[in-house]
Amino acid sequence: MERLKQLREAKGLTQLRLAMELNVSQETISGYEIGKAVPPAEMLIKLADALDSSVDYILGRTDIKSTLRASELNEQEAEMLSILRKQPEDKRTFVFDMIKGLEK
Repeated sequence: MERLKQLREAKGLTQLRLAMELNVSQETISGYEIGKAVPPAEMLIKLADALDSSVDYILGRTDIKSTLRASELNEQEAEMLSILRKQPEDKRTFVFDMIKGLEK
């Protein structure tokens, strides 16, 4: 699990420190990183939380590193996202480009 190591290193954590946070051995973390062992679902969730990522990113199912939880959205943001998701791709792209333009 190459991404697991990348995420850990990006957070400045050693295998030992991450292992301590998750209450497992350093060898367990090493085994996950080199593909010698596959973490169970419960551990994947803990790893994703500890590394500020998503399980899907760790597993290589997406290239988006983190997920946005609904609880992190205020009411207006949730409504905007709901409306945006109902739009066709061209309109979503247009809105995205407008928002990106606000950063400049």
